[in-house]
Amino acid sequence: MQSQRRRKAAHAGKRFKVWKPGAQAAVIVAAVALVYLPALHAGFVWDDEQLVTGNPLLRNFAGLVEIWSGGRTADYFPITNTVFWIEHHLFCDNAAGYHAVNILLQGADAVLVWLVLRRLKVPGAWLAGLIFGIHPVHAESVAWISELKNVLSMFFVLVSIFFFLATEEKRLPGAFTEYIASLVFFLLALLSKTQAVFLPVVLLLCAWWRGRLSETAKSMSFRREVIRTFPFFLIAAVFSLVTIWFQNRGIGDEEIVIGSLIRRLANAGMAVWWYAGKVFVPVRLMSIYPKWRFDFPQLLEWLPLIALLSLLAIFWLWRNRGTRGAFFALACFVVALLPTLGFVRMAYLRSGTLVADHHQYFADVSLIAFFSAGVASVW
Repeated sequence: MQSQRRRKAAHAGKRFKVWKPGAQAAVIVAAVALVYLPALHAGFVWDDEQLVTGNPLLRNFAGLVEIWSGGRTADYFPITNTVFWIEHHLFCDNAAGYHAVNILLQGADAVLVWLVLRRLKVPGAWLAGLIFGIHPVHAESVAWISELKNVLSMFFVLVSIFFFLATEEKRLPGAFTEYIASLVFFLLALLSKTQAVFLPVVLLLCAWWRGRLSETAKSMSFRREVIRTFPFFLIAAVFSLVTIWFQNRGIGDEEIVIGSLIRRLANAGMAVWWYAGKVFVPVRLMSIYPKWRFDFPQLLEWLPLIALLSLLAIFWLWRNRGTRGAFFALACFVVALLPTLGFVRMAYLRSGTLVADHHQYFADVSLIAFFSAGVASVW
């Protein structure tokens, strides 16, 4: 009788282990759905007319061909525009359908944040996924139909990271299959939104965090990880050039002021701190923020950049004294923001402001993970 009870208890324990991750994922998805439920009653706003309701490329199959050829598109985001094409034929001008897709993708992204951080063995991974899913600063990326490119590209980025990390735990041929899958999903991420070009650097940082990347350039592990990520860097470089070409074609002779390199560096330092502030204190959020200065920076305007570089240096120097996680989080945050910091002339700089809530969507994961790890260590 006792052995039968033990078998039943063991069987129940196995079922619990199987169902527990499913329940955790369901809680995250339910929280995201609950928070963004009001968005289903929202309509179309600016940019939605250009990209969706008034976009002639969504009308027929010829438009789908042109989406992939890049003939009339302002950016080369064919995966995103293909999803818009499908949505248009499913929902027509019913905004609720478009919003529902964004919300579902946000739920999937939040679950993937949890799974990726768990694979990285970051404490508080589930809490990080939950916070990412319902964080107020992400409302612009989720509730704005035009920002489908954010939630869609993020989905592919996270799946790419997940497969890349899995290659470290398997031998050939399984590792090779998952490596190719990681490359393919990275390509899909770039075809959704090219801000994902930051991913190769993040993959190297993940390898360093897991102890697989030596800090000595001549070591075998260093060379191995550089070789593993080289195709990612190559693809990222190609898409960076493609994006710059498309942006220059769209902007034409229009004058967009971005300031001197010195001003851009100073602005970048201020923007990073501004975004970090919105992660921890998400107040006074707005669709368009006030204009930034693009003249020669004053002395005090250099302080944010100096403080940022100093903090990174301190975290690096003290990495063996407890700041390894802090360096990993801050480095990933800065790297993910780099494509949005105004170093290259882009159409979004027309408004004269350097910052926007949807620009920090990718980067927020690292600081949210750092916060959640801190909470988990206390509890």
